[in-house]
Amino acid sequence: MSGFVNPIGLISEPVAETLGISITAAVSAFGYFTVGVFVGYVISFYIFDYISFKPVIMTGYCLLAAGIALLYLVDDFISLSALLFCLGTLASVEGCGAGTLISVTWQGRHRQVILIAQDAMFNGGGIVFTSLTTWFVASEFHWASTYSIIGIVAVVLVGLAALTNLEPVVKQSGDEEPDTQWNPGVILVGVSMGMFMTAKISIFIWAPQFAVERFNADVVSSGNLLTNVFIGAFTGSLIGTWLVSKIRIAYFLIMMLAIGTTGMWLLLSADSLHSATLTAYLVGASVGATYNGYTAFALSFVNQPTHKHIAYILTTGGIGSAIAPWLSSAGVEILGNIADTLFACFLLQLLVLTNVILLNVYHSRLGTAR
Repeated sequence: MSGFVNPIGLISEPVAETLGISITAAVSAFGYFTVGVFVGYVISFYIFDYISFKPVIMTGYCLLAAGIALLYLVDDFISLSALLFCLGTLASVEGCGAGTLISVTWQGRHRQVILIAQDAMFNGGGIVFTSLTTWFVASEFHWASTYSIIGIVAVVLVGLAALTNLEPVVKQSGDEEPDTQWNPGVILVGVSMGMFMTAKISIFIWAPQFAVERFNADVVSSGNLLTNVFIGAFTGSLIGTWLVSKIRIAYFLIMMLAIGTTGMWLLLSADSLHSATLTAYLVGASVGATYNGYTAFALSFVNQPTHKHIAYILTTGGIGSAIAPWLSSAGVEILGNIADTLFACFLLQLLVLTNVILLNVYHSRLGTAR
């Protein structure tokens, strides 16, 4: 997933040049990937009720590798959008399966540590894939070259799944899956997750172009800014993996979101490319472990999580991711510049921070009532 989402801001211009479309249209095409992610999460809500994990994982990754190979053949906006939609659907079903396996295997602090460690993997991938993409673009390789690496990863995962017995982890001693519990807390965490992902994906997409607009940066310099975001994110998620073993996940989320709003303000206030590039570390650190931090926070509202809880949280995140390319592209066109669009992302992050603080108060009262 890291390899699909994180390079979008760097490959949008090469895609626009290859297909003969505007850069905002190219970014919008990748919106179909995030719509596919949303659809995949909806499918995940039901598919694991009828099909076991192993065939879903193996078939999904085989199709994913085949779809990536087809990216080299697309030559128009419609075929690119359709293929990205299919890839997003497949990737999100696999992601929900991974989150469910983690959530039913570990409990409490152990679960939140493993989920945050999963974020560390995402951010480590961000460092690798943005660096690779910068090199591929600067070397004038085909824009889909970065995605071919994901295809290789998918093939490796098929082999690992073939050698792994996944089912006993999900159904121990033949026990039936528990009924899915719902309450306002887990539902509102999902809403907050959607808002957070809208801001996060918009920042990933437009940060490189912001460097170009504000500081006349070249492709390597703008790529370095995004790479620094993921270096900060990877470092933050590693620290977060240790930190969530010591404190409540709600306090961790509040801290990360507070750092994020501060980092975005400093980025928008930067007066040079060098200071903006340094600020990118702070912006990255704030989002490094927040995604699965939300998942762990939501699961703390229920006694027994199921794949439906995971699918719901990922679906709301998918909605936020899906609307981010279109919403941010519309913002750039209406507001006339990228800086104002990123300022809107800053305000959205501020709203999310307030939301999580209020949810933590509700969670504390819920715990007292119990």
